[in-house]
Amino acid sequence: MKKIASILLLLAGLFCTQAWAEDYWPKSYFVKAGFNVAYSNGDLNERAISLEDTTGEKMKVYPPDLSLIPSPEIELGVNMRFFSLAVTFQYSSLSESLTDYEDPDPTAISLWRFGFEFTYNLNWPEDFQVGLGLGYSYTTIYVGNSAYMDGESYRSRLLGSGVGFILNAHYYFTDHIAVVPSVKIYENWFKNVYTGPSELCDLDPYKWQTFFTAGLSIQYQF
Repeated sequence: MKKIASILLLLAGLFCTQAWAEDYWPKSYFVKAGFNVAYSNGDLNERAISLEDTTGEKMKVYPPDLSLIPSPEIELGVNMRFFSLAVTFQYSSLSESLTDYEDPDPTAISLWRFGFEFTYNLNWPEDFQVGLGLGYSYTTIYVGNSAYMDGESYRSRLLGSGVGFILNAHYYFTDHIAVVPSVKIYENWFKNVYTGPSELCDLDPYKWQTFFTAGLSIQYQF
């Protein structure tokens, strides 16, 4: 999957180079802030994870039983004619029960996502534009008291990456302000889990999780 991230960065570099060489920088920068709601389902919702660290110690990790995830999102980016490149930040704090765990009480969870998105904007430079794009992101999920070893409980941290498919629309009220509804589908694979006593452990096989996201943002372009 690192190849996908490399391809996205290569495409971004090629378009930037072309724009510079042809001196057609009808370019602009933008800041976008909004709110998303994601529905998540996958391996994390199915069963607990049994692990053995490098010292031979055995551990059981109970992942969060994710479902609906509300979160604010911020994007910083640049528009170059039909194309947009953006860096995205997303954070969510919620309480969920743990998968396969006997106690149904919710546990504190926080989710961080940092990513890159590349979008092709149809109908540019009209006031109404539809965007189709791809994304690549890094995701970390912190879960309180979810890892158990020798009768003791510890916090866990799931580390993963994901690729996304993006559909959005821009409606510009002015030259600088637009409202942006969007739908994103991110397919994530979690390949590591970190706990205090065992530190970083590999997940084999990876844990796959899908996030279906709908959101609404306000964009300021300058």
